[in-house]
Amino acid sequence: MMHRSETLPLAELSHRRTLSPPIVTGLRIALEAAAIILAAFASNAAYHVVAYQVTGPGFVPLEFGAAFATLFAIISFYRDDLRQSGNLTFRKSAQRLFQTFSLAFVAVIVVGFFTKTSDIHSRGTVLVFYGLGLASLVLVRTQTTRLIDHVTRAGWVSAGRIMIVGFSRELTSLLGRSAPQDHGFDVLAIEPLSHPFEATREQIAVSIEAIVERARRLQPDTIILAIPWSHSNMIDQCVRAFMNLPVRVELAPERVLERFADLRIARLGPQLTLNVLRPPMGHTGRAAKRLFDLTFALLGLIALLPLFLIVSALIRLESNGPALFRQTRYGFNQRPFRIWKFRTMNVMDDGAQVQQASRDDVRITRIGSFLRRWNIDELPQLINVLIGDMSLVGPRPHAVAHNRHYEGKIDLYARRHNVRPGITGWAQVNGLRGATDEFTMQKRVEFDLYYLDNWSLTFDVGILFMTVFSRRSYRNAY
Repeated sequence: MMHRSETLPLAELSHRRTLSPPIVTGLRIALEAAAIILAAFASNAAYHVVAYQVTGPGFVPLEFGAAFATLFAIISFYRDDLRQSGNLTFRKSAQRLFQTFSLAFVAVIVVGFFTKTSDIHSRGTVLVFYGLGLASLVLVRTQTTRLIDHVTRAGWVSAGRIMIVGFSRELTSLLGRSAPQDHGFDVLAIEPLSHPFEATREQIAVSIEAIVERARRLQPDTIILAIPWSHSNMIDQCVRAFMNLPVRVELAPERVLERFADLRIARLGPQLTLNVLRPPMGHTGRAAKRLFDLTFALLGLIALLPLFLIVSALIRLESNGPALFRQTRYGFNQRPFRIWKFRTMNVMDDGAQVQQASRDDVRITRIGSFLRRWNIDELPQLINVLIGDMSLVGPRPHAVAHNRHYEGKIDLYARRHNVRPGITGWAQVNGLRGATDEFTMQKRVEFDLYYLDNWSLTFDVGILFMTVFSRRSYRNAY
């Protein structure tokens, strides 16, 4: 396979007039620092004009903005945010930016406290800056990332100078799959290696030494080895030879790894492993989510106690039977639990056969129709949240009979149970409620799996907000 770096003159490849990654990173830091300082001035002026009808002192926002910009740049650099932002979805990038901004915000406050300089900064200005500064950075980072991606693909900015070394078959596969030249990389050379059964060890050593000498002239940043991982001796021989060069050496991935979207190098005792799958959220995330659930479930139960009493009385007055009923559902790790609900029907199905409610279902009581329409029948599940069976936000648990039915029909259906089920969820606030056919259930599962892969506390807060205020949350409720 002919690659464009093989057809272009070596001098042209080696002397492209492009901006190097360090220069681009410096420009990004400068743009974000300017956005922070401008946001500091704007916050100071806006707050003082609204509160006191005068503009604030000029040096104070400059001092605050410069200090914040410095800390923000340091944290971004060590978290590798600037390099990673181009490879992340908008939600992931915004989430990392929010975390870095919040860390810098807390750091500035702590530094101000210990240096006794915090008293010169208006608390109102600082609070306004948190919102305005974060919004400004999201805008600047998003737009600069798009611009850099565009000019990199156009060849004006270099993503790096690389040399690719490997067996012919692997070179053809790698260049066909990733096409590094189309992603802004200067491909200085493509160096094929003889297969071990095609040449002697001495011939291969001579070939590798020639590649080393060529690399000294071309001065690549990175050498990529397109060699099957099973050829460990050949990989070792190349790595030992390239140790004499000031370059990064990276091993091209095996084809099977393309099936996994989020790979990480991990360590199991003294052994390095390649982590291809992890539980959603991680230990810290699960702990934070549980604390969030406990706090707001308890506050919710206390605040809603009068409503619970009124609803219970209305249910008992309209029809015979308890105000609350429990039904078996599958929860975390497919463990069964008993879910609490306000009774909205004249029946209380729970077993191998559970008929889903349908539009104009004669089994639904008048008060039950109202409770289901406004999601009030789900509120007793705050008890399940306190117990630990459920979360405020997560995939909705289905009746055991429905669970068994769809588990064998929808791919990855059971993965929904890798987190606690929720009172509300991403699928529900997007209108995927009520009785479902197989196609609609497939869409619901897709939304649930998206939630698992993109979870954050801010995502949970947004879903809770949508549950109350979004019209889509009340679609198909019957």
